[in-house]
Amino acid sequence: MSPLTAITGLYSQGLLYGGPVILIWSWVFTGAVTILVGLAMSELSSAFPVSGGLYFWSFMLAGKYGPVASWCVGWINLLGQIAFVAGNTYTFVEVLAAMLFLGTQDQPAGGYSPSNSMQLYMFGGLLVIYASVNTFTLKSLTHVARIGALWQVVGAFVVAVTLLFVAEKRQKWSWVLTDFEPNPASGITHPVYICLLGLLTACWSFTGYDSAAHLIEETISGDLTAGWPMLYAIMTSFTVGLLYLASLTVTIQDITTFTDPSAELATVSYVAQIMWDAFESRYSSGHASLLLMVVPLGSCWFCGLLSITSASSTVSFSFRDQLYFEPQPARRMLYGFSRDQAVPFWRIWTHVDGHSGVPVNAVWGVAAGAFVMSLPLIQGVTAFLATTSIATVGLALAYGMPIGLHLISRNSFEPGPFTLGRCSFPVGLIAFIWLMFTSIIFMLPGIYPITELTFNYAPVAIGGVLLLVVAAWVLSARFWFSGPRTEVDNSDVVKVKYWISDPPRHGL
Repeated sequence: MSPLTAITGLYSQGLLYGGPVILIWSWVFTGAVTILVGLAMSELSSAFPVSGGLYFWSFMLAGKYGPVASWCVGWINLLGQIAFVAGNTYTFVEVLAAMLFLGTQDQPAGGYSPSNSMQLYMFGGLLVIYASVNTFTLKSLTHVARIGALWQVVGAFVVAVTLLFVAEKRQKWSWVLTDFEPNPASGITHPVYICLLGLLTACWSFTGYDSAAHLIEETISGDLTAGWPMLYAIMTSFTVGLLYLASLTVTIQDITTFTDPSAELATVSYVAQIMWDAFESRYSSGHASLLLMVVPLGSCWFCGLLSITSASSTVSFSFRDQLYFEPQPARRMLYGFSRDQAVPFWRIWTHVDGHSGVPVNAVWGVAAGAFVMSLPLIQGVTAFLATTSIATVGLALAYGMPIGLHLISRNSFEPGPFTLGRCSFPVGLIAFIWLMFTSIIFMLPGIYPITELTFNYAPVAIGGVLLLVVAAWVLSARFWFSGPRTEVDNSDVVKVKYWISDPPRHGL
């Protein structure tokens, strides 16, 4: 989870679709509901404290339909992860493009604003850097991850304190908590529709907290500790994100800078413009704000780098026998998916470098997939919003499926030490409805009339993948894919009495 990156990338979505009132209150509401989702997932993590998380839970909860459930969850999660890489990487490009424009706008020729094509080249180059760094040894990446985590927390406080100190004008809290912006330029007139689209900022931010579940198997008394890591991650992100979000909103100098469609920075980065305006209001020049912009830029870099790590772990759910990924919780997805040969050409993706212990081909495969998914970005910000919608919807579906299966199988479910008791069903039901609800609203068009430039291709991407996944299952995978296999009997710490066999596989 990276609230600085997510808010930086989609602050404009919330500000245009509803304004400050949606930015702040949607964060509070989404955070509260996400805690319920985290509670429902934590109960499953305590019952099944093994690496594999969503994928393994779905298998165990679906009974005789376990293989097809785990097959679908694995592929949906993979789609969401690759889209997550694309969205995080583009956010870095967006902030860098804004810094280039603002830093050069005093030139006689005006500010340099990279074209969509140039931004795509920057995007591709950044993916190459990310993938290259991800081929380093795990010990090196451990240090990178720790610095990135510290950067998130400290960076939010640095930005908040600096902006509140520097800004000559600070908005009244009554305005921050109540001002609504209808966004007539979108072609949408119904205020409820506007508010629903504004939820994307918060929902995009509250993803990735399932990573903690992949560490549980290797902790002492994993079933006892499984209930808390996801909740800690959600609450920490909620606090850090609210601080960052509130400090940006309260230091907006002129809201029309953003609501006016003719503003030059309208398609680049609102966060950068807020920082620039705050410094300019006090010092008559905003150039010093470029130093502060390094904070969200650095956050985007760490998040993009480590999201490739996470997604490449997902792709490699065919690697066998050894756990090479040590430092990052998300990398435990590799361990849970490593034995199942569910990805075409799995032998290629499971090649592990003997020196670094990294599945190098998988890393580059994820980078290539993110680049292909980003090709519509050449059309501009609408395609970027579609990419973030794909990531949000993909991960929401992957979270929602095991929770829904738990609701169905609740009479036979044997909880672990962390249990919600009588609250299990209502909490799970609210969590499931919320996840399915967000999956629907983020596939809706965001601009009318719908053209090739404003089309939200998230439904096409997600529907196409689901169609291919189901077709692959019916035509091939059902004959050879038996679900996750474990080589460790966890019956002493979890009420699961199964040994999952590993029959011969005949897939690619």
